[in-house]
Amino acid sequence: MTLLQRFLTIFGDIKIFRWPMFLLYHPVGYGVKGEEVREVIETVRPGDLLVRGYRDYLDGYFIPGYFSHVGIFVGELTEADRPALVEATSALGKGDRTHFRTGKQMVVHALAEGVLTEDVINFCRCDYMAVLRFPEVLTRQAAPRASLVPDASLSPEELALRERLEQGEAVPFAEFLPCLIAAALGKLGSNYDFSFDFERFDELSCSELVYFATKAAAPFLGVGPENRRVLGFKRSLIEPDAFVRAPLDLVWRSASIDARKLEALRGPRTAVPPRLPAPAPPASAPTVSERVGPPTERTAGGSDGVA
Repeated sequence: MTLLQRFLTIFGDIKIFRWPMFLLYHPVGYGVKGEEVREVIETVRPGDLLVRGYRDYLDGYFIPGYFSHVGIFVGELTEADRPALVEATSALGKGDRTHFRTGKQMVVHALAEGVLTEDVINFCRCDYMAVLRFPEVLTRQAAPRASLVPDASLSPEELALRERLEQGEAVPFAEFLPCLIAAALGKLGSNYDFSFDFERFDELSCSELVYFATKAAAPFLGVGPENRRVLGFKRSLIEPDAFVRAPLDLVWRSASIDARKLEALRGPRTAVPPRLPAPAPPASAPTVSERVGPPTERTAGGSDGVA
């Protein structure tokens, strides 16, 4: 490669930010690639937790944990869902197009803009990612943690499910799923919790949202606050890594994940799943003659094959 070719290669990877004036050279792009996004689309189911992370961002040097963000996959959302959500969510306005978006495969998560829905394809724009799934049957952990969410914030269905788990009963995930999705969507439009206060849930960080939405399954998940340093200050919080350590099934992970760090989080109980096989190539389209069939044998009696 000549010096000019090398310069032009680098030149094409420089991005300019006009205000404040800043130049950024970043030739790699996101670590999760297009073919992996297709795998995610084919893998995810409603109720799955999606965790992701980024490399070389400044906040990554100050925020604890390997994964920096977590969201809940809820599946398809349509305009028919809007009236019920507006009625159930005081923070969501009737004409709110910022926090409630429709689509075939949607994720609910909390960003600086607040709790919102976003297409799973957008969620996959990251450097590494994993998909976690609840087992078909939920059971109480040996030493479950007490939930920080007050009983008044639980619906009757959530209270009943949590009580069954606390009493040692096995609860099918299918019974828990509607509570999970309703609780997550019920927080749409809420502001982001920049103070990471896990004693109140009117404002929510990403992990607070997932913790709140899964509150009925608290005896199963066993997730609770830990003392961590954030921007140099010690705080009691739940980081996204806590859900990776929880007894959830790891059903997909990007090739860019550090396998050693993932194993350190999950321990020996779960091996990293194998990569999904490459999809079979599409069958070739039939030719015109194959679709129509063999031509009708012509006879001497007429031009249209009729004797």
